[in-house]
Amino acid sequence: MVAPHRWGVPAAAPVDLTPLLPQVRDDLSRGLALLNGVRLVLCLGSRAQITLLMGTPARILGAATTAAEGFAQVRRHRPDLLLVSDRLQEGCGVDLVVQVKARHPEVRTLLVVSQEHRLARIRQALQAGCDGIVPESRLLHGSGLQALHAVLSGDLYLDRALVGAVLADQEPGGDAEPLSARERQVLERVVQGLTNHEIAGELMVSVDTVKTHVRNVLLKLRARGRIQAVVIGLQLGLVDWPRPGGNR
Repeated sequence: MVAPHRWGVPAAAPVDLTPLLPQVRDDLSRGLALLNGVRLVLCLGSRAQITLLMGTPARILGAATTAAEGFAQVRRHRPDLLLVSDRLQEGCGVDLVVQVKARHPEVRTLLVVSQEHRLARIRQALQAGCDGIVPESRLLHGSGLQALHAVLSGDLYLDRALVGAVLADQEPGGDAEPLSARERQVLERVVQGLTNHEIAGELMVSVDTVKTHVRNVLLKLRARGRIQAVVIGLQLGLVDWPRPGGNR
C-alpha cells in the first residue's frame, strides 16, 4: 500500500531507477512471452511508448493516441486485448474503456493510470467492467507484468494502492444482499486471483458450479464485473486481501 497523500497530483520525487534495470529487462522478456500470439491494440497518449512497443515481437494490430481512433481500431480488429492509458492526446482512456466494454465486452482491457488521484474515473472504469487497472508509477516494480499475466489469464488485476484509495474515498455500501458461506468462499478466491478452474479444484466442485456462484456474487453485490465485486467485498469487510506469500 502506498503512503497516503493529500488529494491532488502528488509531486514526483527524483528516483534513480538504475537498480531496477535487471528486473525491468526480465519483466519485459516475460511480458513479451505472454503476448506471444495475443491480438493487441494500443491506445496510449505517448507516441514514444507506442514506438517502443511497435519494435517488439508483440502482435500489434493497431495503435492510436486518441480515444476516437482507439475505438475505431478496436471495432476494426476486435483484438484480444486493448492496452490503454488514461491520458490520451485527445479524449480519455477511461471513456474508451467504457465504450469498448459496452459495445465489445469480450475484448479484454488493461488500463494504465497516471492520474491516480482521479478516483471517480477509476471507479467508472471498474463499473464498466475493466479487466485490469495498474498505476503507471508501479509498472517498473513488477505490477505491469502481474497485471498483464492476470488479464491474459482471464482473471482480474487491481493494484492494492488503488483499492485502498478507492475504499478510503467512499462510504460503505449497504444495499448488497448477504452472501452464502459458499459464495464468500468463492469471492475469497476471486480476490486471490484464482481462475474458475482453480477455484473448482480447491472447492472440489464443477466449473459450472463456480460460474453460478460467481454470477450470484455479482448479482448480490450489484457488481458489473469481478474487479468491482472484489472492491465491494473489501469495502463491506466480506473478504480480506490475501496475506503476503499467498496466491498472488
